[in-house]
Amino acid sequence: MKNAAALLSLGLLLLSGCATQPGYLVKQGRYLLRYGSGARPVDQLLKASSTPADTREFLLLVQQIKTFAFSEVGLRDNGNYGRYKELKRDHLVDVVSACDAVSFTPYMWKYPFLGRLPYKGFYEKPDAEAEAARLKKEGWDVVTRPVDAFSTLGFTRDPLYSFMKNYPPFELASLIIHEQTHATLFVKGQPEFNEELAVFVGDEGAFEWLREKYGPQSKEYLEAVDQQADWATFIGLLHALSEELDAMYKGPQTREEKLSRKAQIIGDFEKRLGGDLASGFHTAGYQDLGKLRLNNAYLSLYSLYTDDVPLLRSYWERRCGSNLRTFMQAATALSKKGDVKAQMREQLASS
Repeated sequence: MKNAAALLSLGLLLLSGCATQPGYLVKQGRYLLRYGSGARPVDQLLKASSTPADTREFLLLVQQIKTFAFSEVGLRDNGNYGRYKELKRDHLVDVVSACDAVSFTPYMWKYPFLGRLPYKGFYEKPDAEAEAARLKKEGWDVVTRPVDAFSTLGFTRDPLYSFMKNYPPFELASLIIHEQTHATLFVKGQPEFNEELAVFVGDEGAFEWLREKYGPQSKEYLEAVDQQADWATFIGLLHALSEELDAMYKGPQTREEKLSRKAQIIGDFEKRLGGDLASGFHTAGYQDLGKLRLNNAYLSLYSLYTDDVPLLRSYWERRCGSNLRTFMQAATALSKKGDVKAQMREQLASS
């Protein structure tokens, strides 16, 4: 499946934390500083003869992606990804999201400066598991997922980590551009827009970079196209499932009846993912979808990142000439006037 870093990357530990949990702020901030300390400047590593060849190749590739992101996409150069650190783990943080069990109402954590957001990150997995257990006990659907990167929105300069060396070119480019999109434009009180913007710009920017570097007939580009086709198929199936569940949740049944029907609908869908629906996928990352265990939190999370990506794409094509730099400038201007997506819909309807 599509790399979680590219899709689920905000995390937003930042230096904010929950005002009612000062211990969270202190602990996560300590880890943030710990993981950032000791990171070596990329320029220094590229000059050192002792730098391993695979690390050197990775760092050069990131520099090329960053140059493209700043010059062609118009993203902010805030010093991110200018340092590198070896890390003995395969992801950075574990992030918890929760949702009502019989509706798609997300659980929201309150953050200073940022408002309410539907996720909370932890550097130590047991802490994430404890938060998940607390929410489950209260009756929420919960999902905990590993996250490979997150943006601190300029509070700190985010480093590169050694586990990122394993990413294919498209996933690496999508990750870097996704996070720099967050660092360039983040609108308080509009979490769905923030995530959809980063997903769209990250993926479209990665495709543009791949075409420029490797060519439209290259193995790297064609593999990314196949992966994105499977991704689109997967998201379409999840959206259809969410719509079926949402219609049922809005019905007159009791909570117990809705929970029973929900279990049946999701169970049937999971079986189909491992059965007849499996033939619709062609890349390796989508061969084990039958093992997924879905709930409202999982579906709500994917909805957060993808529901209105088609709106952004349409605005990019029709109002911005399919130019990402123009699109980012337009989105930034709209963000100063209120609800960005509402303004995009209004402009598209009148054009």
